Amino acid sequence: MITPADSLKLNILIPTSIAIRIDRYKLEVIGINKNLEEKIIKLSPLVDSDVYLKEVQKFLTEKILGSMGGYPSYLKRWSRMGQVDTSNLKSLLKIGSPNAVIAVSNSKNLDESLLELVWWCATNTDEQAEIGRFLLTKKELLNHKTAKIIAEYLLEFLPFSENQLELINTANLILQKDLIDKSRKEKLWKNGHRKPYILIGFLERQKGNLPEVGNQDEIFLKTCQHILKKINQEYILYRILELIGTHFKNEAVVLKITEQELISQVAKAPSKTQAEKILAGIGEHLVISEISAHALSGSTIRKKLNYILEPINKLLKIVLG
Repeated sequence: MITPADSLKLNILIPTSIAIRIDRYKLEVIGINKNLEEKIIKLSPLVDSDVYLKEVQKFLTEKILGSMGGYPSYLKRWSRMGQVDTSNLKSLLKIGSPNAVIAVSNSKNLDESLLELVWWCATNTDEQAEIGRFLLTKKELLNHKTAKIIAEYLLEFLPFSENQLELINTANLILQKDLIDKSRKEKLWKNGHRKPYILIGFLERQKGNLPEVGNQDEIFLKTCQHILKKINQEYILYRILELIGTHFKNEAVVLKITEQELISQVAKAPSKTQAEKILAGIGEHLVISEISAHALSGSTIRKKLNYILEPINKLLKIVLG
């Protein structure tokens, strides 16, 4: 189904390229050679463009991997599980498949030598942000210059995503080390007071170094209070409760507190020391079953779980004095 002219161009492109990507919107196949020079092929489909692009994808896969019928089915299952072996990584970057690039980006065997090439393959694909997040989970790659480029992209991408869990994880990842500079962190921190998912990232990654002058423990706890007052998403609640519990844990064995114990102990007007011990026992276990059982979402989470959130807020006030 691929036109003879496109077939010829692709056959010339393949052996000279170390990676290949497909731009679905411009109907182009782009190859990059070992000197990092790009060669662009403008496709000329005679049928529906989506159908034609699938044929191009199948053509590249068969030429590179020798696989009949397009993208290998096992990679569809494994691409997000980090189970692609080292020998396949370079070949997978030549078949023009975003799923293959995801498989490489999530591979446990990905090293610094391929990072720049993987990010090039992700460019202008619908999966670019997902691939960027996978890459920034690999601590051994964070010193590479490309890691900062990825972080900048994800920072710009933040306002355009509606998936709350993705937003929380993105904020967490870009705040690692010095991936974004001080001024951007300060601006992001200010934005976070309207968007709680950003503050979760700061509390998880920047504890003890939050971008605000003052006692860091006090800033941490006041930020937790602020987030609890604005809860409108389950993942934000799970993460903030875990953060508070972890903050107060010490070397002593701390048992998870039940909601009944939480309510009854707060009612006894505990001292600061007692409040800290109670807070050490909280976590997502307090709310996860209730949220799941009633499919709570949005502001309903705050309203329905106020009987748990209010005692926690009282304990935080006690600790803060």
